[in-house]
Amino acid sequence: MSRAATALFAALAAWLAGCANTGEYFQQAGEAPRIERRALAEWPYREIWTGVVFNGAKIGFTRLSLAPAADAPGRWDLESEAAIRLRFLGIDKRVNLRSRDRVRDDLTLERFEYAYDLDGSPLEVSGESDGHRVTLRIRASGTSGERALALAAPLYPQSAITLLPLMRGMTLGRSDRFLVLQGETQQLAETEQSVLAYERSPLFEGAAFKIATKLLGLDTYTWIAADGRPLFELALNGTMISALESEAEAKRYLVSATLNKTEALLDFSLLRAPPIENPRRVSRLEIEISGVPEDLAVPGGAQQACIRERMRLRCVIDRDALDDKADAAMLKGLLAPTLAAPSTEGSIVSLARSIAGDAVDASQRLERILAWIDVNIAKEAIDAFTAVDVLRERRAECQGHAALVAALARALDIPVRVVNGIVFSESHGGFLYHTWNEAWVDGRGWQAIDPTFGQSRADATHVKLIEGESLASLVPLAAMVGKARVESVRALAHW
Repeated sequence: MSRAATALFAALAAWLAGCANTGEYFQQAGEAPRIERRALAEWPYREIWTGVVFNGAKIGFTRLSLAPAADAPGRWDLESEAAIRLRFLGIDKRVNLRSRDRVRDDLTLERFEYAYDLDGSPLEVSGESDGHRVTLRIRASGTSGERALALAAPLYPQSAITLLPLMRGMTLGRSDRFLVLQGETQQLAETEQSVLAYERSPLFEGAAFKIATKLLGLDTYTWIAADGRPLFELALNGTMISALESEAEAKRYLVSATLNKTEALLDFSLLRAPPIENPRRVSRLEIEISGVPEDLAVPGGAQQACIRERMRLRCVIDRDALDDKADAAMLKGLLAPTLAAPSTEGSIVSLARSIAGDAVDASQRLERILAWIDVNIAKEAIDAFTAVDVLRERRAECQGHAALVAALARALDIPVRVVNGIVFSESHGGFLYHTWNEAWVDGRGWQAIDPTFGQSRADATHVKLIEGESLASLVPLAAMVGKARVESVRALAHW
């Protein structure tokens, strides 16, 4: 099963839009056999297909194949693909992945090629590893780059995660830690994998070992048969299910005209709350949220003061306050181009200068950027990897709008960061996960701005949970989505 697709979808699900009670479906299957290590040369299968269900709706398929490398004895090619399609806010969303990993006999990574397509926006990641370091080459619309990362341990591709239990031997109680290359986020992730039980279930045929895998803070449970086939998998707190299928079954959903007509992401991610009158004009808000992971370091400051009690968070948000914590190094870093906000790319620079015109200060320039985006970029649930993708498509969801603001503002020497959290939605009756910006305005401090709502100073229903514009920055929230609840909320003032 493709954990690359699962990890990418986890990060996106937090934004585009609980636990399943699964105990009754699994029973002990008696004494577990001892499964000896299996070499790739004697692997019991060469290809597997799985169907993917999210929150009760079938949304796609994944495929993984294993074959000896034709041009390199002793090397193997792992090829995988994933196609995810679902509806959000009435729009078809599509995530496609194709990857090829060249691995050694022990499944350690030698070279790789990954191609992602997110609602038509492309991202390519390729490179190689010599066992001491890994080199990554990254290409996306309007940006490219290369970087090297030192390796403290052997490196595996994500596509190998479900193969490792059989290669190492499945014995109850066994636990392993290893390093994985996470392609979408371009980072090295320590992974822990444990053999928990030997179980039967009406959800799959025969008995299987229950394998727990922790990667990037996400817990995934996979039931693997004695011959190594992954029969069934639960992720995202039980709301994402993958099950072994034939190729025909896995692809059948693509031709079904009636599939995925429900708003699965919205139902999953909404934090229901009492009504708030005139939410776009709230200047001071008090909120209590439960289900916030204890290891999630929620930012604070003058604009947002929070108190944490284990997994409960109490915050007061003051729209009119300005946080003045910044140093020269931080501000300089927030002027640099990034994958999401390639601020030195030619089309971005020329557009930013055209929009700014004769504006004399940062406040005026930001006002003009927001006004231009409001007129020229449609607000639709379409994802993008970079601000250049947004300009090409002329439409985007909140992350795309925030990336474009960051790119245009940085091109005009205005330090801007991307922040993520929740915001109140009148139309949906609760808080939705959302992305906006904070800009360092004329040396006075950080000012929250929201291009999706056209706000040069965001209203106080914006609760900031993390800062960051990459997919990697979103992953810590995956453990919160579907679990968090708004316990109380009160608008203290309006303007």
